[in-house]
Amino acid sequence: MVRRLGTVGLFLGAFLIALAALSKFYMYDKLAVVPYNNETTSISETAPGADGTYLDVAAGLKISEAPLKSTRIVTGNVDKSKQASDDLDRDIAVWDTYSCTAPAAFDCGSGETPLSAADETVAFDRHTGETVTWKGTKSETDGETENGFAFRGLYFKFPFDTQKKTYQFWDGTLNKATPAKYVGEGKVDGLKVYKFEQTIAPVKTGTIDVPGTLVGSADATVTADRIYSNVRTFSVEPVTGVIVVGGEAQDAYLEVDGTRAVTTTDATLQYTKENTADTVDEYKSKAVLLTAVKSWVPIGGLVLGLVLIGLGVLSRRGNGSRGARRADSETDADLSEAR
Repeated sequence: MVRRLGTVGLFLGAFLIALAALSKFYMYDKLAVVPYNNETTSISETAPGADGTYLDVAAGLKISEAPLKSTRIVTGNVDKSKQASDDLDRDIAVWDTYSCTAPAAFDCGSGETPLSAADETVAFDRHTGETVTWKGTKSETDGETENGFAFRGLYFKFPFDTQKKTYQFWDGTLNKATPAKYVGEGKVDGLKVYKFEQTIAPVKTGTIDVPGTLVGSADATVTADRIYSNVRTFSVEPVTGVIVVGGEAQDAYLEVDGTRAVTTTDATLQYTKENTADTVDEYKSKAVLLTAVKSWVPIGGLVLGLVLIGLGVLSRRGNGSRGARRADSETDADLSEAR
């Protein structure tokens, strides 16, 4: 009986070690990927009671103040994802994203012109979140479309197993990626997060011809420099790399002869509480599952498997020794009776 239990222990131990290896080197890679068919809507807005300052072009280049809201709709493009994966021989996701920023009362689906809008198709690695160069990407901003647009750095999320280091994150105003630095840990609704900050110092992004009255000049028309700066904050669930809370404090203005003349954007927006709560609810369990597959199952399976194999070996050896001793005793007794 003991010998049989030892055999069971050997087989069970070997199974657990195999399961640990499978979990570590196969299952995690299959689970730690973004879906092809993602469907999400995220909303950021100014704090309750706070206004944003903006240049209202539609109202005749008027400086206005009002609560602001930014809506982003992301839709996974399954067909393009498979095509990009085949073309690049990598595991690629292609997501279409539409973002719209306007006063809080504005309906982004109305067909009217918002303060700013962008319609983009982005290809990125399903594991790392890094954008990739592919012919099917697109960027449409302010009515201008560029196909095969070259995105850089991270765009939608951080990598699975996010590390405490600096990442390059895309900025749509500069059309390039800039550093998002790790600044510490925290918790959002009980969920552990890593915090990152992307600081963009004031930089010239172009010029614009405006009425002299707008910038305090007696000239009928003045060519002003467009200056942009921003501070983005990301609270990232590190196992999945999902941004739980995102926010930005943008300051943009017109500069004439090196002097700030008029503010065109001054607003701080952050994910709504409802948006954050939904994200936490969705990704808390996913983080636990990935942690189990990557760490708990491999470590626990390896340790328990080795223990069972050790006990199985000892049981079989011990049972074999007792059996040999019993056989020797019986042989001695038989010899004595013969004599």
